[in-house]
Amino acid sequence: MSYNSGHLVNNMIKIQRTPCPIKLTEEVKLNLTQEYETTGKNVWNKEYIKVALFKMSNGKCIFCECKLNEESKYMEVEHFYPKHEYPLEVVDWNNLLPICKRCNVNKGGHDTKKEPIINPTIDDPKKHLHMSNYRYIGKDRLGKDTIDLLCLNEFDQLIAPRVQIGNQVLVIIEKIHSDLLKLGELEEASGMEIRKIINRLRNLLNSCLPDKVYSTTCSYALLTDTHYNEIKNILTRAKKWDDSLDGIEISVFEHSLINKFEAHGAVSSL
Repeated sequence: MSYNSGHLVNNMIKIQRTPCPIKLTEEVKLNLTQEYETTGKNVWNKEYIKVALFKMSNGKCIFCECKLNEESKYMEVEHFYPKHEYPLEVVDWNNLLPICKRCNVNKGGHDTKKEPIINPTIDDPKKHLHMSNYRYIGKDRLGKDTIDLLCLNEFDQLIAPRVQIGNQVLVIIEKIHSDLLKLGELEEASGMEIRKIINRLRNLLNSCLPDKVYSTTCSYALLTDTHYNEIKNILTRAKKWDDSLDGIEISVFEHSLINKFEAHGAVSSL
């Protein structure tokens, strides 16, 4: 799928913290920390740190998940616990996150130890957030504070692109649904035509996986659409819904931010 927007976004998901870069040894951390305390210089802007953070988040901002290093959305190194308040953690690997400029400005020097927000490498955002009408909804205080601090429901830069992405997903799923109905009884349909439809559906499901840049918005649009449920039911009855589709769907649902009661297609398979 191809999208065009000034600040294309996905949504916050749980990120597995990767191992500390080999070059960031205890000795290096000590020296860099001392340099920062003495000079106040940007000692964390090392290429090996930035590359490791970029890979850790699959090239996405840790919070809004816009794709970094394109369309002027360059990656910045974020200190989850602010460096001015906690200088000894200035190059602590567990304190460093990849972030876009918009989210970095909004978070600013907020003291997250005194007033916590979601840390996607520690907290599972799905426990604190869900999505409804392409808006983040906080399930608890942590979720609500994260939304408010980072302005995660900002209309122009975040909600409008989510709607645009979601609408494109709906166009694709409606076309798949229409083409499937045109085939009539699948037992009598061309194997080639059925395979084409299944492959298009698989590609759409793959675009909802957590490593994809628009995954959670795509999964929200897909799993809450009635056409998807109908497609799955038709393929299941015809014994064309296979284990590979089931596996992808389960992963998609696990990483989505929708309330399970909103999902039309995935809940029944879990």
